[in-house]
Amino acid sequence: MIDELRKCSLFKDFSGDELEAVSEIVEKSSILQAEKAFKEGEEGDSLIIIRMGTVRLTKKTKTNEEQELAVLGSGAYIGEMSIFDHGKRSASGIAMEKSDIFRVPFDKLNALLDGNTEMSAKFYKRMARGIARRLAFMNEDFTSLRTFLKSHE
Repeated sequence: MIDELRKCSLFKDFSGDELEAVSEIVEKSSILQAEKAFKEGEEGDSLIIIRMGTVRLTKKTKTNEEQELAVLGSGAYIGEMSIFDHGKRSASGIAMEKSDIFRVPFDKLNALLDGNTEMSAKFYKRMARGIARRLAFMNEDFTSLRTFLKSHE
């Protein structure tokens, strides 16, 4: 499991001992094609790492249609917003194929990180980089959308 955790960018800087500590709190599961790994509006109680497979993130529109936000593959993680705001899931994750995932419960993760400032710094630094990358992609999408809309006025 340690090698699989290392494939997730959040844990790339972790030592073997630190990865071993994380592996002790990880819950492994599999989801079938078209099955939801998590649902929009559910309690955001865990970080989800896609060990193997593909998960499509969707959000319901005001007319209750599922709008695709992103497609994530092996090594990607989901749920970082809830680690900060302890809120509900803002989207759903649907397996596009049989997928293996790791769930890392926030209560156990927070206890682990609170007990080790070096590990905590590594984790949150990587998480900040990931959030910055996702914001950059959103900025690009927003700019493209504005350009498209202006060209069709």
